[in-house]
Amino acid sequence: MLFLGVALLLACTGETERAQPQSSPSPNPMPVITVTNTPSPLSHQELRRGLRIWLPPQFDPNSEQQTARLLSDRLQAFYEQFPNLPIEVRLKAEEGPGGMLEALTAASEAAPLALPDLVLLPRELVAPLAQQGILHSLDGYVQLSEDQKWYPYARQLVTVENMPFGIPFIGDVLLLAYPQNIASELPLDWNDWLISRYTLGFPAADPRATVMLALYLQAGGSLRNAQGRPILEENVLTELLDNLSYAHRQGKFPAWVIQAETDQPVLQALTEGKIDSGYLWGSSYLKGNSQTWRATAGFLAKKTSLTLADGWIWACTTPIPDQIGISFQLASFLSEAQFMSSFTQTGGYLPTRADAFFTWEQNQIVKDLDTISNLAQVIPPSSLSDPLGIALRNAALAVIKDRIPPQQAANDAIASLNKP
Repeated sequence: MLFLGVALLLACTGETERAQPQSSPSPNPMPVITVTNTPSPLSHQELRRGLRIWLPPQFDPNSEQQTARLLSDRLQAFYEQFPNLPIEVRLKAEEGPGGMLEALTAASEAAPLALPDLVLLPRELVAPLAQQGILHSLDGYVQLSEDQKWYPYARQLVTVENMPFGIPFIGDVLLLAYPQNIASELPLDWNDWLISRYTLGFPAADPRATVMLALYLQAGGSLRNAQGRPILEENVLTELLDNLSYAHRQGKFPAWVIQAETDQPVLQALTEGKIDSGYLWGSSYLKGNSQTWRATAGFLAKKTSLTLADGWIWACTTPIPDQIGISFQLASFLSEAQFMSSFTQTGGYLPTRADAFFTWEQNQIVKDLDTISNLAQVIPPSSLSDPLGIALRNAALAVIKDRIPPQQAANDAIASLNKP
């Protein structure tokens, strides 16, 4: 089905797979794939004949997932509009040796013609690739107009130094989930929750410390100084850690939080009714008992309600000027509201635009997710979030696991950021 007019090529890290030209298409053409150990870059003429797309493996349009059929059909629909542009898809890992960042950087330096026309990038790779000049700006090609109802965090996903470098595709938001049967009882103010009887689960050992970062931001903390270096404010962090220490002493955290590196133990505990509330990513929330849960952006802290978001964007890296416009046209086609609505609902992701919820069942879940998405801001770039995540995780574990006084844990976290 993928190859009804679309020359679809799947190549994993370390391999190149090239579709062989056919003199005339058959009624039901099958893929002809050649795997070579020493790939050679496509020529200028070959690149101009079609569009090359790089996708992370979880978005493989040839997999058995329902979203694969949706994506392949969408690519086929675009090809039918431009039958002189066969579409070639390759799979690239998001990180690690041979992954997106390494492959795009290497190709831009040694073999620019090997760069894809369109690539689906996770949020953390957008800034480094844009700063290297590998990504093309949207300016002059596409406008992310206001009537498209993009969520604020979606615009942040594609923006680097006030310039848009792609089109938002799908997102994810951090949220606080709890059963509907306690929705009228669970206090959503942080201070009120501390003196309540309700328990909370979160991944305290998360290397990115996303929950801690969200709580710190909700308390009004700053992330960078005047020079752009990562910082943690001592008074804000100390108060946050003091609250964590108090909650731990009151037995409000289950014992497993100090081992949890992802939200999966939180999801399991919520599903089994072992905790009253827990921080989850929206994608995990949708895979759980979301029909019997409610969700919010988190406990209010100093009347500030916000949360953090992640996501993927379509970006253009082609070195051929004539390919840029059509590449962004395909990106827009893949981010259109109706397709995004079906893709996210089927795949358990969140739309990056409010008008893409329209095929979802209009219930309390959608209302909650829409509200949370409007309150979300994108996770800071890796240059900030990586060192801050390590410092915040270590501080949280210090007060919960090792019973270190909050003031000392805060000072240690701040000192770790100042090390050369």
